[in-house]
Amino acid sequence: MLVSAQSKGLSLPRCESTQHRLHIDESVHVSRHGVRAHPFEYAGPVLGTSSVLANLVEWMADWDIACPDQARALTLKFIPSTILLLQIHCRAPIAVTWQFGSRGFSRLDYRRHSVSRRLTGVLVARPRGPLGTICVHLTPEGAATLLGERLRYLLDATIGLDDLFGAGQVSLLEEMLSEARTSAERFACMESFLAANLRARRVEPIACRAAALLRRNPHLRISHLAAALSVSERHLSRNFQAMFGTSPKQFARIARIESVWSARAQGATWADIAYATRFTDQAHMINDFNEIVGVPPAQLVHAVEKPRVANMPLSN
Repeated sequence: MLVSAQSKGLSLPRCESTQHRLHIDESVHVSRHGVRAHPFEYAGPVLGTSSVLANLVEWMADWDIACPDQARALTLKFIPSTILLLQIHCRAPIAVTWQFGSRGFSRLDYRRHSVSRRLTGVLVARPRGPLGTICVHLTPEGAATLLGERLRYLLDATIGLDDLFGAGQVSLLEEMLSEARTSAERFACMESFLAANLRARRVEPIACRAAALLRRNPHLRISHLAAALSVSERHLSRNFQAMFGTSPKQFARIARIESVWSARAQGATWADIAYATRFTDQAHMINDFNEIVGVPPAQLVHAVEKPRVANMPLSN
């Protein structure tokens, strides 16, 4: 699930580097909450990938904002995605709103740890105070390896980590995270937790291979995908549905939306994005985005500016 820090004009595209990175917006900004946020006060979340769990973890983000006003100035947006999102909140509760067009609901999320997989709408999260959140983005095939057949039940749903891994292990993880002083230490805690919970799960190899191919080429026709995997379309669809709880066609549509959002975060125009992602035209792209996210892309991102990215050492 891609995240937009709206009040800072920041966006988190997929992180390809194995280094921890910071997204920096160099302009001084006054948010809609009236908080003057200087980039050197808060430059954005620390992003990192895992060399230990490279096939499981796509990237991790560490949000660490001790200042309540600065945290409350942020608005985080999670759009539909093919990944599984694991979150642990270490500080104040977060107010969460789910929106799909004119429909939606709000709640104060007191759950300190959760796993979610959203295929429709937008989740809007607003910190209520100091923000300390670790987000781990699991690849579809990685999530399948970690959760097995339970993954298909996580469809537009959010459940607690303790429901999957037990209260004792999750409590120990929270204790370790609370004692960690740096992003690198918190990432290491998450890696250890995930590695300890890897089991011999029953996975559908055809479905996992199909998911990986569709994420790389979301415009791929299902008939061509089935042929590439040497299976029938029916066999592919049945295996894919059993593993991921959705059809390969719908999965591909969401992967395409991810590509649209990621390209926009890099500064591409809507016309160029439509061409690059092989939509018939810009109107086709907007309609598809609207059907899945609930709003047109321009309305969601408000012309998000491309952030500058710099490799920086982690600080204590």
